[in-house]
Amino acid sequence: MQNHFGFPLEGHPALEWMRHVLTLGYNDLSLELKTCLLYLGIFPKAYKIKKEDLVKRWISEGFIIEKHGYSHQEIAKSYFSELINRNMIQIAEYDDCGHVLSCRVHDLMLDFIILKSTEENFITVIKEPPTVNGAHNMKGHFEFRRLSLQVGNSECTQVLDNTALTQARSLNFWGEPECMPCLSSFQLLRVLHLYARGDEYQHYDLSPICNFFQLSYLKIGGVHCEKQLRELHKLQHLKTLELASGVGSFRLDVSILPSTLCHLIVPTSVELFGEIGRMKALCTLVGFSILRRDVKSMKALGGLSNLSELELYLQGPFVPDSDSNYDSVYDALLLSLSRLGRLQSITFHGLARYTYLTKYVLTCWSAPPPSNLHRLHAQGFTFSIVPDWVAQLNQLRSLKIEVRSLLRDGVEVLARLTMLVHLTLFVREHVPLEGLVIRGGAFPNLKELWFRHKVPFLMFEAGAMPRVQSLTIECYAQAERQGDDSVLDGIEHLGSLETFKVYICNQENFSMLYPLTLNLSKKPHVEDIQRWDKHSIEAMLRKAINKHPGNPHVSIELV
Repeated sequence: MQNHFGFPLEGHPALEWMRHVLTLGYNDLSLELKTCLLYLGIFPKAYKIKKEDLVKRWISEGFIIEKHGYSHQEIAKSYFSELINRNMIQIAEYDDCGHVLSCRVHDLMLDFIILKSTEENFITVIKEPPTVNGAHNMKGHFEFRRLSLQVGNSECTQVLDNTALTQARSLNFWGEPECMPCLSSFQLLRVLHLYARGDEYQHYDLSPICNFFQLSYLKIGGVHCEKQLRELHKLQHLKTLELASGVGSFRLDVSILPSTLCHLIVPTSVELFGEIGRMKALCTLVGFSILRRDVKSMKALGGLSNLSELELYLQGPFVPDSDSNYDSVYDALLLSLSRLGRLQSITFHGLARYTYLTKYVLTCWSAPPPSNLHRLHAQGFTFSIVPDWVAQLNQLRSLKIEVRSLLRDGVEVLARLTMLVHLTLFVREHVPLEGLVIRGGAFPNLKELWFRHKVPFLMFEAGAMPRVQSLTIECYAQAERQGDDSVLDGIEHLGSLETFKVYICNQENFSMLYPLTLNLSKKPHVEDIQRWDKHSIEAMLRKAINKHPGNPHVSIELV
């Protein structure tokens, strides 16, 4: 039936009234908003459209014009918000900072957009399956300007064989690799999105990309592209380069990339390194590697004055903390981080065995940290305690941190972060004897808390975390019992709680989480040590959550 109806707003008198209503809303939009709305027709049905990705596309297509002293990014984001406020698009997800992460287009609205785009020859959509009579499921003119291919077999793209594609400004492909059109047929592309389904590391001729001199946006996934990336320096208008999963495993030297890039994003399978200092326009850098002896690159990071989002990976074999080569690298990194005044998000990855970074670098961050920092994710390695400088991050909305000991002072430092929306707190060893007490009025904006400790010693006073909606606990099934072992006291005070999840880890899994510090063997010469088991701790947790006056969704799993 879905295939039969195809585009339900077209040719169905019963839905003519709906088309009329949608037309009224569309006609009320400004010319810029109409253009941005019609562009959403390139995405597949029910597709989650990332806000940041959409903003980059709009800018690359030339839809956004600077005015009144606002940047392209600011204007594009205001257009996105306006479409949300007018209910033209729907919020799909929020990110960890409480901001809109992605949107969706309702099926009827998408059909309306495609009809309007067809009338104005704005986009052309070719997708599968064919219609009932065997014709290609295609909407749009044969003089393509912006082409969206959503296909699974080569028959769907046969319509392109005898079609002039030289004037196309945008190509967006979702489908099997064998269905990709020949890129040499295009000349004037500004936006190129290629996402091949199926097995990873598909090989495909991407060499024509280096001749798209107007290309501003390039996103590739599911296609091996290492060789072609070496020629991208020719593309002097390229602003966005994003590599998704399935592009292969290789090292990528940034010195061969165009210095015009504003957004450079690579997956963990790609090791990004080199002379990053030449990329002065960068606003987003995801996947850059901290390499042994690469002091020059760490110093150069501090010169990227426009950088707002940074993700770093520690690469290479494990070396002792005292290694002098890493000492100088970390010192340079610390200095650079303190210079990035526009930085809003910083994430560290792959640092589980490199405790020097926390002991002597991040813990001793004496210079003022970036004042506009909204996100700090530093999991995978362990601070000894919550560092004092965290309290200076008064704009912080998302924090992921792991500490060896959580002292009362540490709890107070975290409680000063009144803007926090998301907190992930992993404690390896010690908590205060009375447990982690959340005082009344603390964390007024927190919506999600993820807490990991051997036993969930959490206590909530009345008025604590008034907006928290999700509480996730990780604990150990055979932890040592202490005193009355009251857990989650006062959870009934969390009036906004909607979801309560618990992961009770067995001995093997919890040892993997804490391989360096947790000694799970029985203490010698002690006979009366009492321990939890999975049944007793689950019963205690259920007893606590049953005190809650609401009806939160409860999930308790043994992992």
